[in-house]
Amino acid sequence: MLEKYLKEHSEKFASPFIKFCIFIGIKPNVLSIIGLLVVTLGCYLLFIDLKTLGAIVIFLGSAIDGLDGPLARKTNTMSDKGALIDSFIDRIGELFIWSVVAIKFTESDIHLFFIFLVLSGSTLVPYLRARGETLGIDNKVGLAARPERVIFAVIYMLFSLPFTAVYIFTLILWTTVYQRFIILYKNL
Repeated sequence: MLEKYLKEHSEKFASPFIKFCIFIGIKPNVLSIIGLLVVTLGCYLLFIDLKTLGAIVIFLGSAIDGLDGPLARKTNTMSDKGALIDSFIDRIGELFIWSVVAIKFTESDIHLFFIFLVLSGSTLVPYLRARGETLGIDNKVGLAARPERVIFAVIYMLFSLPFTAVYIFTLILWTTVYQRFIILYKNL
């Protein structure tokens, strides 16, 4: 949902960074890998309880990762392999983030169960979008796309929100899964 409303503005904001990447010769896939490494560092910082710094670093890594698509479009280097690498790296980064939540911010088996629900829903949302794209169906509905999932996880850890927030977020996430599944099913 955020992508829908902020994409145009974020790409304008990112324009100087894209120009810098072009100037120094960074390729989109390299940018994806750098983003993942920065997100991984942020996860480690959250893991060792440097919450504010970890949150900032994860957001920075996510922003870096978000530049790969605009860079590929600007340099006319878009490819199916690049899209695969980007999607693959996005999933890894998100798994790292939610792994920290599972390790550091759960107190019971039911908490851990809900983290697994979030992880499984987080893989189904992009899967259903990608499946739709292969069928020529635009399937970006729902409130829990990747930016929202990352933002929620980081805010949850940063502010040590009550686990009730995860219960609510899980419901929102699985509503997104349901919405995307229904769109695909009705369009087949």
